[in-house]
Amino acid sequence: MNSEYISKGQSELERLQARKRRVYLIALVCGVFIFLLSWAVRDPGDVFIEIMYPIYALVLAAFFPLVWRGHLPLRQIEIPMLAIVGAMLFSRLAWHFHFAGPIDERLLVLAGGHYWAISGLAVAAFAIFDRKRGLITGGVIIGLSLILAATGIVSESMGGDGVSLETLVYLLRIHVFLALLLVLTYAVTTMRDELHSALVRAEVMGQWANTDMLTGLANRRAAEQFLNQQAALASRYGRAFSVISADVDNFKPINDTYGHAKGDEVLAGIARVLAESVRESDFAARWGGDEFLLVAPDTSTASARQLMKRCREAIEQAPICGIQIRMTFGAAEFRTGDSLDDVLSRADVQLYGGKRINESGEG
Repeated sequence: MNSEYISKGQSELERLQARKRRVYLIALVCGVFIFLLSWAVRDPGDVFIEIMYPIYALVLAAFFPLVWRGHLPLRQIEIPMLAIVGAMLFSRLAWHFHFAGPIDERLLVLAGGHYWAISGLAVAAFAIFDRKRGLITGGVIIGLSLILAATGIVSESMGGDGVSLETLVYLLRIHVFLALLLVLTYAVTTMRDELHSALVRAEVMGQWANTDMLTGLANRRAAEQFLNQQAALASRYGRAFSVISADVDNFKPINDTYGHAKGDEVLAGIARVLAESVRESDFAARWGGDEFLLVAPDTSTASARQLMKRCREAIEQAPICGIQIRMTFGAAEFRTGDSLDDVLSRADVQLYGGKRINESGEG
């Protein structure tokens, strides 16, 4: 059961990584396009865009094969990528606030061309880090933006030009919005994580409620649910199914001779062999003690006997935990008008008949 959870978790992680790579590839293509488009329609006097934007586009393009090929773990790529994109955006903000002229004249460019990118960068931190580190990183990003704005305002005021009250209020509103976006993103991420945790706990509890903890097979409760489903299908659509009872021969002497811990290991080993021997559509469960139950949908008695033979031969093929094991099986097909007790009783009759033959030495 543990290996099943590990495998499922690994598959989920791989799917998440694949989705993140696709998102990053789309973001890189959009970033390169935006930088080149801004360079193509730049103002003739904008030296920063003329020199730096082609370089930025090349840097982003260089990340594309790294993300696409997947030769490096995504974590080794996404953190440097976040830092470099951040450096690009903040260098442009620094240019606007300190070198590009009066802030009042640059306000529209700042609001329309750059602060949306700062907000995107802050939200992207939650895709890279957990929600706590995402909140810290997003706070640092917004804090740096606020520092650049404040130092630019102070520098311009000290130069004698000053910044209008309207511009101050506008910049303040932008940063309040950024802070609110950060808080909302944190709240949504928290609710998402808590919902995911609740679903995982519910799934695990469901697995525990329906799984025999010793063998990893379905338990009796799950087997009864599956039997009821098959009985309903058989009654409604006339679909055949067979039930196979299985019991370990002379299991008590194993416990008496080797101890109960060894007996538990033997049961777990038998469960593994049975699980590997049945078809994908079949259902294997531990019925109780050293008894097992196999349910074979769309299977007649003749086919069920073939399945019994395959399982018996697999059990006897090699010692389990160093002990040669034999099992007795009994099969019965569900008939129209049967109750589950009827078909289980017929399977048990076949099983006990087989045990009498084995004990008499005739088998």
